[in-house]
Amino acid sequence: MSYRTITIPYGQPIDAIVYPCAESIGTVVYSHGLFSSKDAYKIHQMAPTLHSHGYTVISFSYGYTRHYTRNIPLTISLPQCADELNAVLEYAANTYNPNLHIIGSSMGGAIALYYVATVPYIFTIKSISLIATPVHLSHLVRAIAPQGILGTYVTAGEYSITAESLQQMESIQLEKLVPRVDVPVCIIHGQNDDVVPVNHAHDIQQNLCVPHTTHIIPDGDHTLTHQKHVDTILEYIHSWLKLHP
Repeated sequence: MSYRTITIPYGQPIDAIVYPCAESIGTVVYSHGLFSSKDAYKIHQMAPTLHSHGYTVISFSYGYTRHYTRNIPLTISLPQCADELNAVLEYAANTYNPNLHIIGSSMGGAIALYYVATVPYIFTIKSISLIATPVHLSHLVRAIAPQGILGTYVTAGEYSITAESLQQMESIQLEKLVPRVDVPVCIIHGQNDDVVPVNHAHDIQQNLCVPHTTHIIPDGDHTLTHQKHVDTILEYIHSWLKLHP
């Protein structure tokens, strides 16, 4: 299976990877996690199987990832990320099979939820699959900044994030937007997730007003990158995609 790097037109062009399928039955767009990119391990493990089932797969990098190697605090805005996701979906609908599916991992899932709840998109989104997705963003901010948002930025591992970004993230009550989601949702979460506790998955489920399913992986952590977990996720997602052709 071959793939290629592409550039998707936008204000600042979006870097992406596409796994094109000649006889595609749909297009899967992958929304990566907070400190990840188009090169995320999970989607590169899943893409060959999704491709073999007849899907074109697109993985892209949110704009803030350009600053990963510049040693400056990251400016991360959910509305901006939602606009970038919209640009990728529009490109996918116009270039490949317009039956679109979103897979979001961790913060990428939160962006996908925020997107379908707030952005008036004009194409067909058949389904969303959420992997280890936070819905209580204030909890995520506390995990990133356990001592509080002090100064102009907060250091998180090898990265730093502007205080303004975290304050905006904290102000978004995503759980209150979930009832506005109008796309079928598959929720996948690890029971042993110590970054985004499994109650986030249950709270997403309880607030949805659309068809949905929830899978809790008994021994799953937050990354869910062990091969057995990737295989399990693929089984869940493929079954979900088949229900929403």
